[in-house]
Amino acid sequence: MSEPIKERGMTVKDMKLSPSIFAADLGELKKQIKELEDSNIDFIHVDVMDGHFVERMAFGADHIKALKSMTHIPLDVHLMIEHPELHIESIADAGADIITIHQESTARVLSCLHKIRNRGIKAGIVLSPGTPEETIKYLLDDLDMILLMSVNPGEGGQHFLGSVVDKIKNVKAMVGDRDIDIEVDGSIDNKTIKPCYEAGANVFVSGGYLFQGIKEHTETLRKAVKE
Repeated sequence: MSEPIKERGMTVKDMKLSPSIFAADLGELKKQIKELEDSNIDFIHVDVMDGHFVERMAFGADHIKALKSMTHIPLDVHLMIEHPELHIESIADAGADIITIHQESTARVLSCLHKIRNRGIKAGIVLSPGTPEETIKYLLDDLDMILLMSVNPGEGGQHFLGSVVDKIKNVKAMVGDRDIDIEVDGSIDNKTIKPCYEAGANVFVSGGYLFQGIKEHTETLRKAVKE
C-alpha cells in the first residue's frame, strides 16, 4: 500500500482499536465486553453527551465507574459536553484512562488539559469536522491524543467525510516526532480505515460496524490496514 507519511520521514504508530460502547447491546454488555477482551482490543471508547453540546445524552461518571469494574481494557472517554472543566474530576474519579475534550467546548482548553494530566490521565483534544487543525498548534506539547471527527459529533445516520483524510495528514505533520496518538471517530469500517491509517491515524473508533460481529470485524479492520 502507499504510505505518504513515511515518504515525509515519519512513521505511523501501531494501530489500535477503540470500539464505541455506545453501539453495544446493553442487554448483552458483559458478553460483548468479554468478546472485546478476547479480541485484544486496545481501548473502549466511551462517549459522554450532555444534550447541549450535542443533541443526544449518553453515559456519565456512574456508567464509567460501572464499566471500569467490568473490564481491564483502558477507557477512552470522549467528553461531548459544554464546560468540561466542571466534570473532569468526577470522570477521572470514575476510572477514565484517557479523557478527550472538544476544542469548541470551552475557553479553558489548556487548563482542562493540565487538570487531566495532573490526575495521571492521558489528555486529548477533539476537533469537529468544521474546526481547523491550526487551532491546536499551541497545544501540542500538552497532548497525548488528538481525536479527529469524521462525522458531526452526536448525530446518527451520517456518512464518513472524506475531507478528514487530508486533515489527518496535516495533523500528522504538525505532530512530528511527538508521542501523540491520532484517533479518528465516525463511520469507521473496513473501507474507511485504510485511507485514515495511511494518512497517519493510528487509533480508530468503530461503533455500529464493529459490534455487528466483534471477533470477525475486529480481524477485518486489522487486516484492512495491513493489505
